[in-house]
Amino acid sequence: MRVIALTGQAERCEQFIAALTREHKVAILRRQRENARTFAKKGDSDTLLCIKSPTRYVLTPCIDENPDQIPRELDRLGEKEDVDFAVVEGGELTSRIVSSREVYEVQLAGSANFEKHLEALKKFPEWITLGALVRNVRSHPDIHKAGAILTFTGMVRGEAFALEFDIYEREAQQRLSLIVRDLKAAEGIVEVKIHHKSGRVRRGEDIVYIVVAAAHRQEGFKALRDAIERIKKEVPLWKKELTEQGEKWIGV
Repeated sequence: MRVIALTGQAERCEQFIAALTREHKVAILRRQRENARTFAKKGDSDTLLCIKSPTRYVLTPCIDENPDQIPRELDRLGEKEDVDFAVVEGGELTSRIVSSREVYEVQLAGSANFEKHLEALKKFPEWITLGALVRNVRSHPDIHKAGAILTFTGMVRGEAFALEFDIYEREAQQRLSLIVRDLKAAEGIVEVKIHHKSGRVRRGEDIVYIVVAAAHRQEGFKALRDAIERIKKEVPLWKKELTEQGEKWIGV
C-alpha cells in the first residue's frame, strides 16, 4: 500500500481520486460532516474520519485530535485492507503524516498534471507494516521448512515526543540488504525481512521491524539479536531526539 497526502482544490482532488480508482483499489481518509447516516455520538459534528474503500465504508471518531491517529489508521489499513493506495485528504489531516518519507505529497492546482503524479507513484516506497512483512515471509516458497516466525519491533519511548531519522537511503538499503543476506546464510534461517523508517517518528510509533522465519526458535532468536546489533553499528543513520527540554542528536 502506498500513501498519498492530497491537498488543493476540492474539485481537482476529486478528479485525481477518480483517475486513481479507475485501475486501483483506493482507501480515502478525509473529514466528513455529521449527518443522519454517520451514527456519530452527540457533539461529534465535523470530527469524523471517513475511511472509504471499494469494499466497505467506515466512520470513526477522531479522538482528542491525536496526531498519532492517522498513522495508526494507515497501519490498520495496511494490515487488514486489500488496497493499493491510501489517500489522506485535506491539510488538517495530511499535516500529521507529511514528515514521513513513506508519504507522497500531491498538491493540486487548476493546471496539475495527474499523469506525472500517477507515474511517480509507481516507484514510490510503500507504507510498510509488521503484518505486511509477516505475510511476505509466509509466502516464501520454503516456508514449510520453518518451525517459527519471530519478530522484533523498535518503538519511540515515552521520554521523547518524537525522533527524527536522517538516513543515506542508497547506502542504508545496501547495508540492510547485506545484513539480510548474511543472516539468511546461517544454518536454519529460511527468510529475513527488515524495514527501518526514516523522517519523523512520533512517540509510541514504530521505528524498525525485523521478521525472521527459522527452523527452530533458538536460531531465530539469534538472528534477531544479530540483526538489531548490526543495524545499530552498520547502517548509516542519524537520530535526533525531540523532548520537552529541546532537541539533540544522538550518536553523532
